[in-house]
Amino acid sequence: MLKKYFRLVFVLLMTACSVQPQTPTPAPTPSATPFVVPTHVPTIAPTVPVVPPTPTPIPFALRIPAALVGTDTSLYVRAVPDTLSAIDRLVNRDAVWETVGRTADLQWLQVAFADNSTGWIANFNADMLDSLPVTGESQIRPEVVLVAVDAEPLYAENGTDVQARLGILTPLLADGRSTDNDWLHLVDSAGQTGWMLTSSLSELATLDSLSVMAFNPGTDAQNSVVDAPADNVIPDTANTASEATVNGVVQTAAGGLRLRQTPNVDGRVLLNLPANTRLTAQGRTVDNAWLLIEIVEGYSGWVSAQYIDLDVELAAIPPIEDPQPVEYIVPPTPEGGIAAVTSGVGGGAAAVVQGGQALGNRPNIFTTIGDSLTDSSYFLRPIAYGFDLGGYGYLLSTINYFNVDTGQGPAFGRRPISTRAGWSTFSVLETHADLNGICQPGELPIECEYRLTQPAFSIVLIGTNDAPAFPPEQYRANMQRIVQISLDRGVLPLLSTLAPRPEINDRVVAYNQVIFELGRTYGVPVIDLYSALIGLPNQGLEPDGIHLSIPPGAPAATMIFTEDNLRYGTTVRNLTALQALAQVSGLGG
Repeated sequence: MLKKYFRLVFVLLMTACSVQPQTPTPAPTPSATPFVVPTHVPTIAPTVPVVPPTPTPIPFALRIPAALVGTDTSLYVRAVPDTLSAIDRLVNRDAVWETVGRTADLQWLQVAFADNSTGWIANFNADMLDSLPVTGESQIRPEVVLVAVDAEPLYAENGTDVQARLGILTPLLADGRSTDNDWLHLVDSAGQTGWMLTSSLSELATLDSLSVMAFNPGTDAQNSVVDAPADNVIPDTANTASEATVNGVVQTAAGGLRLRQTPNVDGRVLLNLPANTRLTAQGRTVDNAWLLIEIVEGYSGWVSAQYIDLDVELAAIPPIEDPQPVEYIVPPTPEGGIAAVTSGVGGGAAAVVQGGQALGNRPNIFTTIGDSLTDSSYFLRPIAYGFDLGGYGYLLSTINYFNVDTGQGPAFGRRPISTRAGWSTFSVLETHADLNGICQPGELPIECEYRLTQPAFSIVLIGTNDAPAFPPEQYRANMQRIVQISLDRGVLPLLSTLAPRPEINDRVVAYNQVIFELGRTYGVPVIDLYSALIGLPNQGLEPDGIHLSIPPGAPAATMIFTEDNLRYGTTVRNLTALQALAQVSGLGG
């Protein structure tokens, strides 16, 4: 029965399927329709509004010549975001600042420094800092040039009169050129116009964009003697001028006048004479172009006669048919002036230098080991742009001796591998990935620097970043290793005591005691920077209590040794460092 039942069900199912077959309907054949190019494509409104992307600013390098940003190691700081604005100061690219504003085109950043001052720097790394408020209006003038020589004359439109002497790094707008391209027509930020030698300017990318303007330079302009500083030699002053014999003065507009060893534009520069310097004219060249003069302070040399106001007729000055170079003299440190407290300069130090020369070290090369107090646009680097030693003229021979190309860059302008802002003694004694390719695998920064530059001397000031965290015993161990590596390579380390630190001065004093002990143990010099700074206003420190104070007009002012500038830590550091180099090299007074 059960089999019959299932058979009946199967038959009924099959019958049902046959009653309503699912026959597929064939698809219709499409008819050929001619293609018509539409005359209008309708715009379909999106359901979500489309926000246009923020336009990418033109790359900075295409807006402002890169050279107007600053140097390889420093940035130009201006009061306003304008390439024609005066450069107030230079700051190290690794300096610490707070970014507080920007221009709308993102080409300038307003920054605040530790001393609460603010300024504008070019946005050199092209960061898109949209979150910052717009605090200034950008002014970009590609034809801006910078004065490359201090006290450079700006000649009036007539080509004869000197209407101003402009300092180094003064920005000017170039709007014309002479037919021979030797002269540029310039406009300063106040609208004053005039002409200046093209060779005394820097940063102009091309002259082709400038219009040719008629210019006929007068005799003074044609014989302009202001040029880039050459090697410096201290002149002979066998007979010091007295007030009774003074018969001339440096013109007010001629501050920074070069005192040269010989009466020509190639003569080595001895001093930069300030405006209104009183002098005695002792002789002249037969063409009346140069005067042999002697200043009251005891220096003599040759100057261009056109920049001297005489109390007597020029014809009354004896002519010199065969002018000779002035000779050398070492003047003493001025009474009441600063003298570096350098101990340990003796036979042992000399033996180190002599042994280093046998290893290939060069006697007129020095380097540095340090942190932000040394890795700074204020430490010795301004020498590359000019200086005024004032009463410390005996240091001229030291500058001349060490002012050479190290093979890794100019001695006073380069950034040594062994000096970096933020470093501690540990940093000097460990390898760094960013030095790969410069240093050999496993080579320490101090070893790398010594190998590449082969110096005779190394100024060592480091510990600023150690002092808050490490006991004197650890600092001693690291410094001892730095000294030993130096001596093993024939390099004489000039150890420097640390600057005062009010909040941790007990630790600083303990660190300095370590430095003195190492100096005595190894017979190496010690520069007592601490003692030189402790009597200065705020102990020679910035308001942050860490970095050395900076005089108005820095960085140039840090190498102008006036009484006012020597009230600041950076200027005193430069002076004492040069004095120490003078002592260890045998060039000191």
